[in-house]
Amino acid sequence: MPFADMRDPGAPEGKETAKQRPLRAFVAVPISDAVAVFLRQLQAQIQLPAANIRWVTAENIHLTLKFLGDIDPSRVPEVAARMDAAAGIFRPFSIVAKGVGVFPNLRHARVIWVGLEGCIDRLKAIQAALESGLESIGFKREAREFSGHLTIGRIRRRTGARMIGASLDSAKAAVSDSFRVDRLMLFKSILKPNGPEYTLLHTSHLAVKKPVG
Repeated sequence: MPFADMRDPGAPEGKETAKQRPLRAFVAVPISDAVAVFLRQLQAQIQLPAANIRWVTAENIHLTLKFLGDIDPSRVPEVAARMDAAAGIFRPFSIVAKGVGVFPNLRHARVIWVGLEGCIDRLKAIQAALESGLESIGFKREAREFSGHLTIGRIRRRTGARMIGASLDSAKAAVSDSFRVDRLMLFKSILKPNGPEYTLLHTSHLAVKKPVG
């Protein structure tokens, strides 16, 4: 897929700036439309005061494998190459969204997440391959062990642990349709008042056939 136009919109026409502005980037696995619908229903099911929570738009929910932070646009091709290398090792597989929880805990809840089940070992393996590839070109390895999840909401005001726990209990047994993990996607993120705006920069497809050797 062609990379997005990275030119500075404030530069004179026909000229590139000497140094391009950094972009905020991350690598993720997309979810299916059916899972997006499931997550919207789950958000509606969790009864918390509207003023206390900001729900993530279902269309913006994704399975993040690696947050890169602010990077120079010139690094996009080498990041894409490491994504291609990691994706090429694995064949597509399926997982489901199931279970809800909060980070870091009920007493100090800040993030509401939905868990994942299915071929989780494969998901961890592909994330580890991606992590190693990106580390080889200077990106810092995450200190915490990877735990795949889907962020569906952020708690803006402190809410009682009992209220949060009771709200989540009603959604813990919900299970989505399975969705296929068949590609990695590199996104640029622009933070805006109404939520982040994402631009796709690169897609790496998992191997159709098992790699030889």
